Amino acid sequence: MRSKLTRVVIPVLLTVFFTTIGIMVYFENFRDISPLSVQSAPDLQVKGLDVESEIILPTLQPSVSVKAPISRSIYIGFWTQGFFDFKSNTLHPEALTSLELKIGKKAAIAHYYRGWEWLDSSILLSEFETISSYGWRPMISVNPYFFEKCNANGKSLYASIAVGNCDEFLKNAGRNLSQYKKPFFLRFAWEMNIESMEWSIQKTGSTSSDFILAWRRMHDFFEKEGVKNVLWVFAPDVGNTEYGNIYPGDNYVDWVGLDGYNWGTTQSWSRWQSFNEVFSNAYSAITLAAPNKPLMISEINSTDQGGSKVSWYTDALQTQISRNFPKISAVVFYNEDRSARENVNWLIDTSIESLKAFKDGTSNPIYKSSI
Repeated sequence: MRSKLTRVVIPVLLTVFFTTIGIMVYFENFRDISPLSVQSAPDLQVKGLDVESEIILPTLQPSVSVKAPISRSIYIGFWTQGFFDFKSNTLHPEALTSLELKIGKKAAIAHYYRGWEWLDSSILLSEFETISSYGWRPMISVNPYFFEKCNANGKSLYASIAVGNCDEFLKNAGRNLSQYKKPFFLRFAWEMNIESMEWSIQKTGSTSSDFILAWRRMHDFFEKEGVKNVLWVFAPDVGNTEYGNIYPGDNYVDWVGLDGYNWGTTQSWSRWQSFNEVFSNAYSAITLAAPNKPLMISEINSTDQGGSKVSWYTDALQTQISRNFPKISAVVFYNEDRSARENVNWLIDTSIESLKAFKDGTSNPIYKSSI
């Protein structure tokens, strides 16, 4: 009887023993597995722009950080001829909807130009509301100048603004814009670094310090008056890249921009340039001056004189912007025929082939139609 019991019990006990040992060894090997966690992206608080996150997956020690695929967004926008009639001061949204139909892409940003004396006018608010009703975010470019509400009093343009000669106007402009409750881009004194511009720092006889103080004074007035949805865009030209000397500072700027064109052979001083040739130096300089700010190409296009516009669009949209310039978060095309005034045609559809190249390039889902 004892012999039979021994033959039955001992194998069972051995099975239990070795099973227990196996389980202990298994858990011992995996005791250092990292827990599932979500780690925020670098602490980058950007007004008007979302920041992605990084996921750390469970792994054996040492833990291995694996980035989840990040969907990059590049918001696309346009200034197009006819969108605003400067003679009648009338907005024409149909000009932009017509362009959208041509390119097969909806715009995220509707860009237009206004004299800064309109900043305190309720008409501007109506224009913003109209733009917003089409699903576009307004971007207004305003250049400063002297007028009855902003006097020189013996000083240069930016010095006058900086010392308070235009304070009442700035206060009223801020009060007016505070009534618009949706985000809008304000591109103040764009291309201020080109001497030929009437409002440039050089041509107005101002200093870099005058410009910075004027920008900050305007910003502070808007803030005091409760303008909470403005996105300040500092947008120099690609030509003079000493941006650090005129940058108003991170507390006064929400986005940085760059204006650049391939003029081809349309001017006596110009030659054909690729996107990389136009923007690479300026891109390095602006991202050095403001490394934590989102970047837009705030004016851009190419002529068809001196090279292939089709190849230019293909390279710019399918390779350069999307792959080689990772900090670009918006691109705003300038679509206008300037042949009569500047001997250059910036229209996207100068040919059937150029239009197709543009459509093909912007069909990439990385180019977003809403912001």
